[in-house]
Amino acid sequence: MPSRRRLLAALGTTAAGALAGCSASDATTGVVARKDVTVAVPQDVGDPVDTTVAFLAFESESRLVHGEYAHVAGAAVDGATIAVSEQLHERLSDRFTAVRYTTDVVPADGSKPADGAVDRWAFNDLSVGGTATVESSVGDAGRGRLRLRETTARERDPAEITVSAYDLEARLDG
Repeated sequence: MPSRRRLLAALGTTAAGALAGCSASDATTGVVARKDVTVAVPQDVGDPVDTTVAFLAFESESRLVHGEYAHVAGAAVDGATIAVSEQLHERLSDRFTAVRYTTDVVPADGSKPADGAVDRWAFNDLSVGGTATVESSVGDAGRGRLRLRETTARERDPAEITVSAYDLEARLDG
């Protein structure tokens, strides 16, 4: 009869192999169609309210990058790129209850897009209009999480960039 230790070691190896196979089948490759920085705004009464403070989106057919950002997150957006420095992340974290980075990856074949939260480093590596391969999973509170496997910058500059700024306080009060 095999020892308990050998049995557990064998099961662990089998489970790891099975999980590795599952993650490969959950991978999605496509165009990075959108990147968002969302914060949880504390309220005097009730739960914090999620508000997007910066986003960029890419329209493949017209090679258009469009988006907007609140002045509080303006340092993240530079033309057709969006990335959050450690300093900006700390300022946002100090002011808001939470900071979340999300993206949408849209496959060229029309299959289901992958969308979900990524860590800040993966968020910064992704190029709006570039390509990425991500693995999907369910994260905290049932929200989708993506793990970046591979990314490639966009091959050509956008034909047009339309990005505007707004005042977060005025929008929240309105």
